Amino acid sequence: MNHKTEFLRRRLPCITGAVLLLLSITTGASALTTEQLAEKALAATVSLEMKDSTGTTLGFGSGFFVKPNQIATNFHVIEGARQGTAKLVGKDTTYNIKGIVATDKENDLAILKVTASGVAPLSLGDSDTVKIGARVYVAGNPKGLEGTFSDGLISRRESYPKKRLQMTAPISPGSSGGPVLNSKGEVIGISVAVHRALDAQNLNFAIPSNYLKALLAKARPAKPLSQNSQSISAETYFLRGNAKYELGLYHEAISDYDKAIRLNPDYAFAYNNRGNAKDKLKQYFAAIADFDKAIRLNPDYAAAYHNRGLAKAHMKQYFAAIADFDTAIRLNPDYAHTYFNRGLAKQSLKQYAAAIVDYDTGIRLDPDDAKAYYTRGNAKYNLKQYFAAISDYDMAIRLEPDNADAYHSRGNAKYNLKQYFAAISDYDMAIRLEPGNADAYHSRGLAKQSLKQYFAAISDYDTAIRLNPDDTVAYYNRGLAKALLDRTWEAKQDLGTALRLAEKAGDTDLKVHIEETLRLLE
Repeated sequence: MNHKTEFLRRRLPCITGAVLLLLSITTGASALTTEQLAEKALAATVSLEMKDSTGTTLGFGSGFFVKPNQIATNFHVIEGARQGTAKLVGKDTTYNIKGIVATDKENDLAILKVTASGVAPLSLGDSDTVKIGARVYVAGNPKGLEGTFSDGLISRRESYPKKRLQMTAPISPGSSGGPVLNSKGEVIGISVAVHRALDAQNLNFAIPSNYLKALLAKARPAKPLSQNSQSISAETYFLRGNAKYELGLYHEAISDYDKAIRLNPDYAFAYNNRGNAKDKLKQYFAAIADFDKAIRLNPDYAAAYHNRGLAKAHMKQYFAAIADFDTAIRLNPDYAHTYFNRGLAKQSLKQYAAAIVDYDTGIRLDPDDAKAYYTRGNAKYNLKQYFAAISDYDMAIRLEPDNADAYHSRGNAKYNLKQYFAAISDYDMAIRLEPGNADAYHSRGLAKQSLKQYFAAISDYDTAIRLNPDDTVAYYNRGLAKALLDRTWEAKQDLGTALRLAEKAGDTDLKVHIEETLRLLE
């Protein structure tokens, strides 16, 4: 959104994606501070990369030292691998995995042998004593996201698929196998991603540490990693696909989901997540076919409706997208992101008031969603509610101080309120955060022109045009600024260029406007 909308009607960008928040929490009665917990946990947590006999990467995961030379992780992380490496966060040293000393496939646990020195292993707590509502801390070290640390609460014990601890602490797929600690720094669980539905609400589980204690007691001399693709389960391929998806390896993720589906043709979660990967690759028709299959297998699968709605929105099928979001909300009325995306679809249809209602609900469910405030601000801006829009942009910036778009949009709102100096200050910040933003230079030029700072305005238009040589309105406005400085010939040159670009774009209204301005200069 920018001041060009007087001449060029541009659709607001669809903002998606999910944001990972790493929380810093102060614990009152804890034996260790959050900083001490993070330092202790991450010093013993590793990223694992597992490969087959040819050196092809099978998957990624996390693990942690339970003894000076032993690392605990999930069994599905190492299943079917012939070789692998473990890397500590922030360290250049990589340990080769020498073998396996114990496995518990039923509880998805494995203990690996490495040759290491100077690493302090984590101690294991008693998972049977964990209280509902207790605060826990999750460390992860997935490839590409080293050193993640988050917190949450234990909500309840689960018996699906085995006895598990459910928690609110977020787990990325690549963090599967990492430690879950109590406030004393003891491991009371091992992270595991259970039937994770990407781009939707996820269930975050931990395997109780007492299972790991029992497995440690059964440790034997290390046996080599073995590869037997026939023994790899559909669930393992599914979870490996999730880890690759999180790293942006969408083609590789699809390959793993394909294998999961071949082994289990009724695997609705795999169809859903394969659809998400295809959507990321802009294979929208193929993505929708996967979401259709997931919905046929599970008609109450809210996430699949939500994700199918996203794919349709990406194809600009906004009414069909809204219908899917409606169903997703009926099935799961507490998922903030569905309201957010339905709001975006309505905004694309210029249903700004209806979009604001959805953003209101999304923000009530998730008060820390910076993008929801930003897009709600855009909707209010389009309704010319500039003060209200500024309030939302303020909140978006408070939550996400490096959001260049929010500064730019707030500057536009201030410009419309004729607060030109304040607008320029916001444009300055937007440009500092995003120096290649041609629109921000153009907008700043307009504000300077309103202050009769014509030379400074022309300088900004020059930069905007250099960054975007097809910016019709930048040529037009630069021409106006030059005309106001009595540089008539130069002004006509710019207006002539603007006219050619408008004709090329087929923008009749703008073409007529430029022609009228040229006649005034004759």
